[in-house]
Amino acid sequence: MKLSRLRILFFLHYHKMNLADYLKTGISKWPNWLNLLLLHCNIFGKYAYGTGYVKVIKHIDEADWEKQLLEMVNYAIEHVQYYRKRYGGLRVNTLAEFKEKIRFIDKKEVMEHWEEFVVDNIDWSKCVTGTTGGTSGKPMKLVIPKNRYIHSLAFWHKELKWYGWNYDTRVVIRNHKLEKGRDYMVNPILKEFIFDAFRMDADYAKRVWQIMRKHHIRYIHAYPSAVYQFLKYCTNQNLDTSFIKLCILTSEGVTDEQRHFIEKELYIPIYASYGHSEKLIMAGSCPGSEYYHIEPCYGYCELLDDNGKIISEKNKQGELVGTTFINKYFPLIRYRTGDISSYVDHHCPIHKEEYRLLSGIWGHWDKSVIYRKDGGYTSLTALNLHSEIYEHIDGLQYIQEKKGELIVLIIPNTKYTDTDTRFLKSHFESALGEDARVELKYVNKLIIQSNGKFLPLISKITT
Repeated sequence: MKLSRLRILFFLHYHKMNLADYLKTGISKWPNWLNLLLLHCNIFGKYAYGTGYVKVIKHIDEADWEKQLLEMVNYAIEHVQYYRKRYGGLRVNTLAEFKEKIRFIDKKEVMEHWEEFVVDNIDWSKCVTGTTGGTSGKPMKLVIPKNRYIHSLAFWHKELKWYGWNYDTRVVIRNHKLEKGRDYMVNPILKEFIFDAFRMDADYAKRVWQIMRKHHIRYIHAYPSAVYQFLKYCTNQNLDTSFIKLCILTSEGVTDEQRHFIEKELYIPIYASYGHSEKLIMAGSCPGSEYYHIEPCYGYCELLDDNGKIISEKNKQGELVGTTFINKYFPLIRYRTGDISSYVDHHCPIHKEEYRLLSGIWGHWDKSVIYRKDGGYTSLTALNLHSEIYEHIDGLQYIQEKKGELIVLIIPNTKYTDTDTRFLKSHFESALGEDARVELKYVNKLIIQSNGKFLPLISKITT
C-alpha cells in the first residue's frame, strides 16, 4: 500500500516539475525508511547522475573556453531579440572584439527588457523558470535549462574531489524547513541527509551529531553560519567532531570568525565555493589555497571597476561580471552580478597558473560596507578582529540603521570579559571615526533571514 501511494505521489510531482528537479528536491520527501534503503543501493558513483553528467565530467577540462564564449555571443546576437536589436549583424571573432564591442548589462536592464532576453521560438519543454536570491531587492526571473544540474554539479564535484570526496554521503544544513515531527530527510540520489537549520539548538545539534555518527557521515554541506552554529553547540556539549573530514560551505561568504573556529580550533578543512542562480561564474577553494579558483570552462568571469573599466591588475577590488556558456534559452552576457572581489597577487601552490584566483567574495556593495557619518564608508574587512577575540565569542553580527552609527550583536561565551568589551568598543569606534556611535548588544542568537541565510551586516542605509 505504501509503495502504491508513493508511485502516485511520484507521478503527481513529475507532472509539475521535470525529473531532474524532482530527484534533486522532491524525492527527499519520501519516507526515510524507504530512502535509506535506496541510499544503501546507490553504489553507482558518477553514473547515478546520468549519462549527460558523465560526459561533462569526463571532458570537463578539455573545453576551449574562448571558443565557447565567442560561440555563445554570436548565437545570442543571431537568436535573441535583445542582442539582435543592439548589435544587428555583428560577428565577434576574437576576445578583443568581445571586450571592445559588447556592452555590460545588469539586473535592472534585464528586468526592464525581460521578454527580449528569451531566445526565439523557445522550446519550453526543455527549460524551467526560476528566480535569483533577491538579496538586493526584488528577485529577477530567469529561464534556465532543465539539464543545468549536470554542468553545475560536474564542476562542483570536480573541486570537491580535490579534498578527497568521492560521491560520499553528506549532511546538508541550509534553507530547508522540515515538517513538525521529522528530524531529517534523505535524498538517496544525491546521497544527502537534510536537516532543519531553522530548528538548530543544543538538543537538535546533538541529534544531528548522533545521526552523523550512526551513518558514518564525514562531510557537511551548509551555509557557513549554519555549520558554525551547529559546531558551536557540539563543542559546548563536548561532542567529538574529529571524524568530520570537510565542511562544504556555499551561498554565503566565510567570515574570519567562522574560518578561525572551524579550521584553527576544530581542525576541520573548509571548501568554500562561489556561484549564483544565474549560473555564470563558478569558483572554489582547494587544499592548497583558501582563495577562489575561477573555473574557466564554466563561464567567462571579469572584474569591473567603478568607472566601467575592466580590471586586469591584482589587489584591486571590482564587481564580478559573468557570461554564460550553457544557457541558450535566456543568455546573460557581460552581466554585472553586484558581487565584489579582486584578483590575488600569487598562484595556488597546487594548481599553479591553471586557475586565476579571486580573494574573498563580498555580496552586493550596499550590503558589504558600513557608512561613516561624513558619508565615507568602511568595508567589512576593515573591521576584522584578531583571532584571540573569536575564542571569547560564539557569534558576531552588525546592524546599521543610520550613517555613523553601528549596532554590534555579540554572543559572548564563558571566556568573555569586560576587557573584551572595552577592546571591541575601541576597535569599532576607531574604524568608524571619533564621532561614531557604537552600541554592543549581547544576544543568545543572531538574526537569520527568512531564506535561512545569514548576513554578517544588516544595512538599512539607502544611498
